[in-house]
Amino acid sequence: MRMSSRQRGFTMVELVIAIVLMGIIAVGATGFIISSVKGYSDMSRREGIAGTSRVAIDRILREVRNALPNSARTDASGYCLEFVPILAATQYVNIPLNANNTNIQIIPFAEAPTLGQAAVYPITTAAVYQTGSPAVISPDITSAASDLLGPGVETMTLASGHRFPAESPSKRLFVVDTPVSYCLVGDRLYRYRNYARSAVQPSPSSLPTGEPNRVLLAYPVTATQPFTVVDATLQRNALVLAEFSVEQAGERLLIQQEVQIRNAP
Repeated sequence: MRMSSRQRGFTMVELVIAIVLMGIIAVGATGFIISSVKGYSDMSRREGIAGTSRVAIDRILREVRNALPNSARTDASGYCLEFVPILAATQYVNIPLNANNTNIQIIPFAEAPTLGQAAVYPITTAAVYQTGSPAVISPDITSAASDLLGPGVETMTLASGHRFPAESPSKRLFVVDTPVSYCLVGDRLYRYRNYARSAVQPSPSSLPTGEPNRVLLAYPVTATQPFTVVDATLQRNALVLAEFSVEQAGERLLIQQEVQIRNAP
């Protein structure tokens, strides 16, 4: 029996054509993949910049909006913003004006407040940062928060004798914390807390240097004058203007925001 077989294969021309076509497809697919990865990377970076900016500006605006009236101030360069945060508020019945006293008669709080110092009629920035007695802001409150609740007038006790410079026309009393500062140091935006009030606004070198009293808020940040305070007028409360840029990989996002301090003396 005779057996015959027929063998088939690629010619050299067909093989070259196949290789060229596969190369073209590979190049196209590689370009598409690289473009997609780069697009995703760029989008992620932009989202990171936007997220960093949003966290920074939201934190600043939220705190400044509820700052003690006339407490916001900036240094000569505009690189540091300082203010006094409000913890709670009520009205008083009687405050010491003519002689130092450790007791203040107040209208009870609706719920147990976080306690710090008492502030009455902060009519100027200089008065807010004045220390001693008389002064707008008192020594620490030593009363227990639960003792300042009730149906009738309650007594708020201070750590030492104090008197206030003037009555508030609305008999408004604020409970405030120690000052807070936001400072741009190099290309890093920091938040500082838990330091004493001073007539002269402190520079970053004299503020706390370790966590949790110094917290990095955003990096890298650039600005010519990140903070500006516009004093209150008869028509409106004080304004704080924030303007800075957050950068990554050569891309910059400019943040411009204006916030009005809500509270009145």
